[in-house]
Amino acid sequence: MVIWFRHRKKAWSADLHSSLLAYYCDLMEFERGQRWRVQSWSQEVRVRDNGDVDQRVRVTVVAECDRLDFVSFHDRVNWDWPEKNRDRVRVEVRTPERHGIGGTRLDVTHRWLRKGQIKAFVHLDRPIVRGEEFTFVAEMFWPEKCLPFVRGDGPDSFLVSFGEITRMVEYRVVLPKRWAVNFEHFGLTPGRDDYVLTASVNQEGRMVASLTVRDLPGYRKVGLKLDTPSAPA
Repeated sequence: MVIWFRHRKKAWSADLHSSLLAYYCDLMEFERGQRWRVQSWSQEVRVRDNGDVDQRVRVTVVAECDRLDFVSFHDRVNWDWPEKNRDRVRVEVRTPERHGIGGTRLDVTHRWLRKGQIKAFVHLDRPIVRGEEFTFVAEMFWPEKCLPFVRGDGPDSFLVSFGEITRMVEYRVVLPKRWAVNFEHFGLTPGRDDYVLTASVNQEGRMVASLTVRDLPGYRKVGLKLDTPSAPA
């Protein structure tokens, strides 16, 4: 019991440290003008048979302040997700790797804004200046994020939104093996928005629903809506 208590005390201390750091990052973001815009966003979501989700997103941001020390992003689930799963959520961020160069980890802290919604802060190794670009790759594991969807309880939506015009947005949802789904875009208008919606099968034999959007206006929530096919009559 003493060992368990000490372990929990260390966990609480680590959670408190992360929450306080994230809180003060929030203050810097809103009070000290830590500002940036997303230049490009390329996200892949891999759904497992049990509803667990592995996510990978490559992001390029441009600093819109004199000194940018960190960037942040949000993610959430779309159902009454059990709060006990919080401790199993994992976030890891690295620099891009190319020809064996890069791929090193960056410091990440996070805070839970409410049940099932997380805000992660990516701390840069060095500050970047106004107009400078920075690219990072974030990988997340969400237990049971798509559990109602894989059970067939209803459709699920995979959405993004940004505060400024984003030049390129890519979103791919990779389904479990031997799965086929119905899907459509969300939040886009044919003839007004520049987008491409496709379906394919990857080398693993898994269906992939893909959406590419160019010059996405700010404060527009867009993405993919997926549903299981209706049962034959």
